[in-house]
Amino acid sequence: MDDRTVTGRVVAVLDAVAARGGPMTLADLTREVGVPKPTVRRIAADLVARRMLRRDPDGRYRLGPHLLDLGRRAALQEGLLHAATPHVQDLFARTGEIVWVCEISEGSITFMTMAYGANRAPDVRRGEWPNDPRSAALQTSALGRVVLAERPDLLEGLRGRPPAPQTPRGTTSWPRFLDEVSAVRDTAIAVEHEQCELGFSCVATGVRGPDGALVGCLGVTGRTGSLSTRRMARLLPAASDGIARAAGALLASPPRTLDGRHPF
Repeated sequence: MDDRTVTGRVVAVLDAVAARGGPMTLADLTREVGVPKPTVRRIAADLVARRMLRRDPDGRYRLGPHLLDLGRRAALQEGLLHAATPHVQDLFARTGEIVWVCEISEGSITFMTMAYGANRAPDVRRGEWPNDPRSAALQTSALGRVVLAERPDLLEGLRGRPPAPQTPRGTTSWPRFLDEVSAVRDTAIAVEHEQCELGFSCVATGVRGPDGALVGCLGVTGRTGSLSTRRMARLLPAASDGIARAAGALLASPPRTLDGRHPF
């Protein structure tokens, strides 16, 4: 099991504990992994500190709670992608604009899938998609306002720093920016007109997980002259609800492939 890399040995330790199906002594772990005992002890201690392993009072090791957190997030991410794809494609067919969905976690934003036509390909290549929920530049986007409306801690962290407008249409007043975030809380819809890039507008709404927490964001971006933000504000909530229901169903009963295996 030892491939002589640090990562390989860490994975080997985790795999060995997982394969045992119960608590495992250091001696058993060392024998199973096939590396020197001091190395296994050091790796196991680090994994315990990171909550990826748990050490019982008798010194035996079992899988830790952080692995469960990662597994749940991986399942949610895969479920969200499978659930969102048909809705993203449907919205693109109905609007002809750039339709996207992203997964939102504690420390990052991951764009999962996007649909657009050949006429919008240059716009997608030109645009920069934010991925740090703590970035001041995120304030300018509809996505950022969806996140900040849900995360008062992030909003408070921006206080004292004036909004950083990306275009002349950007908000520069902190009270006005707070009003914009408050409007997202009231309507569940964020609208941005040419504040990220001149000539483009965006409408976005949150996607909720089974427990009601914000897990993603669904949005439509298009040229200001052709994008009907009022129409998008009607279409997006229904699509978001559909994604949430489908993701919940997938997590509760994952679909199987033709050979009977779960696809994720």
